[in-house]
Amino acid sequence: MDLPLLVINGQASGSLPDDAQITHGLLETMRGARGSVPLWPYHRARLMRSNRVSVSVLDRIGRFLGKALGSLSHHELRLRLRVGLFDGCPYWDLRAEPLVAPAGLGKGVTLYLCETRLPCGESANAGCKELARSRYNRAMEELPFNDLLHDGLLLDDRGLLVETLRCNLLLWQDGRWVTPDLAHCGVRGVMRDWLRERVAIVETSLDLESLEAAQEVAICNSVRGVIPVRALNGSHKWAVGQQTSRLQNLVVEELW
Repeated sequence: MDLPLLVINGQASGSLPDDAQITHGLLETMRGARGSVPLWPYHRARLMRSNRVSVSVLDRIGRFLGKALGSLSHHELRLRLRVGLFDGCPYWDLRAEPLVAPAGLGKGVTLYLCETRLPCGESANAGCKELARSRYNRAMEELPFNDLLHDGLLLDDRGLLVETLRCNLLLWQDGRWVTPDLAHCGVRGVMRDWLRERVAIVETSLDLESLEAAQEVAICNSVRGVIPVRALNGSHKWAVGQQTSRLQNLVVEELW
C-alpha cells in the first residue's frame, strides 16, 4: 500500500471530509509500529467509554488495522482515526502516514501557558478526544511557534493544571510521579493509562506552583511516547532527569 493511506469505512479513498462534516466525532491519534498499533486496546477502550461507538464498528476497525498495517510493517506510522456520523450514518476513516521525528524532540520541549481555559464539566469526564476542538485550536493560536518542540499548557477554569495541547502531564515530585486530576475535564491519554499500569503515578489536583516545584517534568502521548519538558515560558527550567529517562526506556523496550 502507498502512503499516505486514506480509508473510509474500510475502503481506500482519494480524499477525506473535513472535521466539521463529521458529527458527534471522536478522534484517536495512534502510532503504528512493527505492523500493528501497540496501544489499540487502550484506544478501543477509550472509544467504548464514549458510548457513541458500537462494538461491531470497533471490531471492524481492529480487523482493518491488523490487515492494513501488516503490509506496512517496515514503516513507523502516524495514524489519525475519526469515528462519528456522516450524513447521519455511522462513519469512520483513517489517515496513515510516515511518522517523522523532529530533530531535538528527545531532548525536550518548551511549554507556554495559554490564556484559554478548559471548562470543568458537572458530570464525570470520560476523557475522550473530541473531534470538535475549537477551544484547543484557539489555544494553539497563542503559541509563538507552531512545531512539536513547543506546546501549550492548559489550565481549567479553577486555575488547576489539566494537560498540554498534545499530551498529558507528568510531574516528578518528592520521589513519586503525579499527574493532574482529570475527573471533570481533559483527555485521558492512552499512553498515560499504559504507564499507570506499570509505574506508580498518583492522580491529584495540581497548580502552577506544583509544576514549578517539580524536580522533573515530562509529557506523554500515544504517538511520541514520553518527552522531557525543559522550560515553561522559556524561563522556568528543568533538567532531563533519570526518572524521565526511565519512562522513555520503558516505552521503547515494551512498545516500540
